[in-house]
Amino acid sequence: KVNYGTEPGSLTQSATDNIQTTEHRVQLTGLSPFTKYYYSVGSTSQTLSGPDSLHQFTTSPAPGTVQPVRIWATGDFGKGNTRQQKVRDAFLHYTRNTHTDVWIWLGDNAYDNGTDQQYQDKVFDYSYYGDIMKFMPFMPCPGNHDYEVISPPQNSKDPTTHTGPYYDIIEVPKYGEMGGVASGYELYYSFDYSNVHFISLNSELGALTSSSNDWTGANPLGNFSGSPMTQWLEQDLQANTKPWVIVFFHQLPYSKGSHDSDVFFERYMIAMRENFVPIFDRYDVDLVVCGHSHVYERSFMIKGHYGNSSTFDPGTMLVDGSSGIDSLGEAYVKDLNQPNGGDGTVYVVCGSSGSLDSGAPLNHPVMYTGYDEKGGSVIIDISGNRLDARFLSEDSIIRDHFTMMKIDSIADTTSVRALEIISEFKVHPNPFSGNTTVSYTLKKNSDVTLEIFDLSGKKIKMLRDTQNERAGEHSFVISESELNSAKGVFLLKLHAGAGNTLQRIIRLN
Repeated sequence: KVNYGTEPGSLTQSATDNIQTTEHRVQLTGLSPFTKYYYSVGSTSQTLSGPDSLHQFTTSPAPGTVQPVRIWATGDFGKGNTRQQKVRDAFLHYTRNTHTDVWIWLGDNAYDNGTDQQYQDKVFDYSYYGDIMKFMPFMPCPGNHDYEVISPPQNSKDPTTHTGPYYDIIEVPKYGEMGGVASGYELYYSFDYSNVHFISLNSELGALTSSSNDWTGANPLGNFSGSPMTQWLEQDLQANTKPWVIVFFHQLPYSKGSHDSDVFFERYMIAMRENFVPIFDRYDVDLVVCGHSHVYERSFMIKGHYGNSSTFDPGTMLVDGSSGIDSLGEAYVKDLNQPNGGDGTVYVVCGSSGSLDSGAPLNHPVMYTGYDEKGGSVIIDISGNRLDARFLSEDSIIRDHFTMMKIDSIADTTSVRALEIISEFKVHPNPFSGNTTVSYTLKKNSDVTLEIFDLSGKKIKMLRDTQNERAGEHSFVISESELNSAKGVFLLKLHAGAGNTLQRIIRLN
């Protein structure tokens, strides 16, 4: 029996599960959106746990509500060691009274084999997460260690038959209860929170010895053409209307850490890169967060890289090669009006929330940075059109951070009117070093201004101001001097007639 209410001393509502079992699922009804509730757990005759200040939860906001979101990401944590405790404590000290809306698990949640006892000893025990489990909801994905007692690679089973401790413990929205397309499985799922769409994939659904049970394409001898999981992923991304998309799973596509994504036997990692990253690119996924490699790594904004590291071509695959650090004027910027696949994705590896392997090269060409000296976790804050991500190490130091922002290049109706006059507006090369060329085509004679702004909206310079400019093609060179030799992300505003249009430009050095 669960008693609950909005005041710890007045638990006026209750729900009961009459089945005698050790794994209870009790659904609470009559809840208001984004409201804090207190609860106690027990039987119809006695209270076993709560109520107190820790026994509380906050419901999700109403669908369509846009509000700040804090996300905590931990990977490869279930070691039952002091690092796991230090990473937890560093986060709790950092977040303090800021509500954590979503806690995502990146797999390898309980070492070494994902047994029920290992979950009890290394995850739910009060030495680790026992106290925060009372108030912090988690949304998981499984890792290879969780799968050792479910379907190990050498004995791959039909995914629809997968059972075991991980699935006994978790309860996820497989029927689309929290938004997204219903998957029908606990294997993988999606959900919405505020203006963020989350997708949890299962990278362990590969099969090295069976094509029919291979749902990721890990079989090197198979001819993978899709699976129920890839089909569902496409449907889910097609249906999504939220501006932010975060995907998380275990077997990362790119790494030069404790796992090398170039090595032939890393078939599960290779499968995610070859068969899932193209889908992320088609639907312009913003952020992919994974574990597995026991380090921290963070990529540039990239797209189109599906092979090993030697095939990475910065000229065609590097969307933004800057640091992503807003204080340097290099935040990653994406256009809300860009067609799917038009921008790029940042990939984060966080497999050191309990595990750690030092001494790896950390030199994958897609990565901006890497760190393997101390373990840590990733904190993601989203507020409106701004995303900030930080890697917080176990000694409470922010070792890396980056910002991603979304702009509306058709900010108002006057921008739409610019289409009546401007048939083409482009910058090449972009990103660029040194100089770049702006070109535009006017359908008819018009007064034209061309201005450049920083991301705060401050005008840097008027580049062009002409009256009754003739119809046809025009070009203009932006030199280093016009940007005061600054590097980073800028907005170029072309005003023609009664409307204007924006173009994002990136100067690398």
